[in-house]
Amino acid sequence: MSLPKLASWTTGALAVSLIASAGLWATGCDDGSSSASTADTPAQQAPDATPVADQPAPEPAKPVEATPDTPDEPVGPELVDGPRMVFDQTFHDFGIISDTLPVSFDFVFHNQGNEVLKIGNVKASCGCTAAAPTKNEYLPGEEGSIHVTFKPKGRSGHQAKSIRVNTNDPENKIANLRISSDILSAVNVEPKVFRFDQVEAGHAKTVVGEIRVRGADYKVTDIEVNGPYATAKILGTKSIEVSGMPATSTKVEVTVHDDAPLGWLDRRVIIKTNNPERPALEAPLWANVLGPIEIQPAKLPLGVVRAGVPFRRELRLVSRAGDLFKLTDWKIDSGEEDLDMKVEVAGEIPEEGVAILRLIVTGTGPEQIGKLEGNIVLSTSMDKDRDINVPFHCVVRPAK
Repeated sequence: MSLPKLASWTTGALAVSLIASAGLWATGCDDGSSSASTADTPAQQAPDATPVADQPAPEPAKPVEATPDTPDEPVGPELVDGPRMVFDQTFHDFGIISDTLPVSFDFVFHNQGNEVLKIGNVKASCGCTAAAPTKNEYLPGEEGSIHVTFKPKGRSGHQAKSIRVNTNDPENKIANLRISSDILSAVNVEPKVFRFDQVEAGHAKTVVGEIRVRGADYKVTDIEVNGPYATAKILGTKSIEVSGMPATSTKVEVTVHDDAPLGWLDRRVIIKTNNPERPALEAPLWANVLGPIEIQPAKLPLGVVRAGVPFRRELRLVSRAGDLFKLTDWKIDSGEEDLDMKVEVAGEIPEEGVAILRLIVTGTGPEQIGKLEGNIVLSTSMDKDRDINVPFHCVVRPAK
């Protein structure tokens, strides 16, 4: 287009051209080629047309509202009728832990009901302690937690425990929580109990054990028994691996001597190490030393006795060879000076004796509350040189 032609345009034609272009952009129609054609033709052929500037301007097009692609954010769980205890999780695995320190975990819960949630007793299985929540009532939507502590001392290997939580939730009156762990002991003793079962009187008997101490530089430094008639010694130590970790293995030998008294022998094997996590520990030693007569049971469990309340238990003396015998004497050996306890024979003993003898042990619970233990010492005509020791133990509680 030439410069003179551009100069001959009237002011009205220029206004028409600009407004037309603006209208095309507002309505989003065709590209720039269509706009140029409209500006050339109508503006030159209608010079007497009413100026566009005197016409009302077109209303701008309203933008189309876009539909959101994502839904509205949730405002929280819908509360159900009544109290409702909902845990974030009901199982926790502590993984591999040491047996020297307790571990803890908080089970978080929410009251997703529209009524107050009430928590009653919280009971844990053996080996862990569950602390009650900081309060017993939780409003709708409120959060709380059950604090659980597991005590691994004296345990080894895989452990699984449970906790019972009593609530007023009608759908779940008893909530069950579970924990587990794999305990890597600082010191592990096998066997757990040096159990000799039956030991013939006059004959020594030996049990060999193994003590594994975690740590390349740690080992058993000493071993002993806490009383007479039994001893322990170290046989040798070597380096090993336990669960991919360096450790030492020590062979030990525990012996009940041939002069051990008849009856039940109860001792403790004391083990010392240079591992600072477990410098000392104990393992039980149990042996039933048998002579001509066997005691049934070898230990007399009195169980729970009440202070001032009478109790009664029974013992049987059995001749192992079927020979006849008599009870010649008995006594109670206990640290309780005022213990009211005695032994009676059930029925008459023939002059020639019996092969099986029933004894009735009676007494009255002492006033001193707590643990009580001692020995019933029996003498028979079968073995005049050795008495028979029958240990007893009980827990004394107040009278109801």
